[in-house]
Amino acid sequence: MSRYRVLMDAAELTSVVAEVIGWIALAVALLCLFVALLIRLADGRWLRTDAVVVDEQDGATIRWFAGGSFHERRLGAGERAHIVNPDEEAAYYKEREPDRLRLHEPPVGRRIILMIGLIMLGIAAVAGALGLAVTLFGG
Repeated sequence: MSRYRVLMDAAELTSVVAEVIGWIALAVALLCLFVALLIRLADGRWLRTDAVVVDEQDGATIRWFAGGSFHERRLGAGERAHIVNPDEEAAYYKEREPDRLRLHEPPVGRRIILMIGLIMLGIAAVAGALGLAVTLFGG
């Protein structure tokens, strides 16, 4: 086998492997980005705000500012037990429904899925560029 033929085989193999990796990475990226979009549409966007807890005789109330007005709701006993700083508690309200408030950060699942999708999209782009470069300049 001549040296030229061995180089051609290596270039062809590299091009095929890059293309396969690129297509698989693109499929995984699109699936992850689609799932992240569905989660975002279903759950909405949660924004951070500072809330104040007011202890009263009949329970505790939490108050926060969102959507151009002040809001409040009663805290359950379990929620009140987890409040560290009642004067300025980090809370999250739903952008489309500022009356909804959660005292914990929204789950990171959507961000993880989004990051995996973006990383896989980057891998697909690199694999596509590598396959194209090998095809154009490899032989």
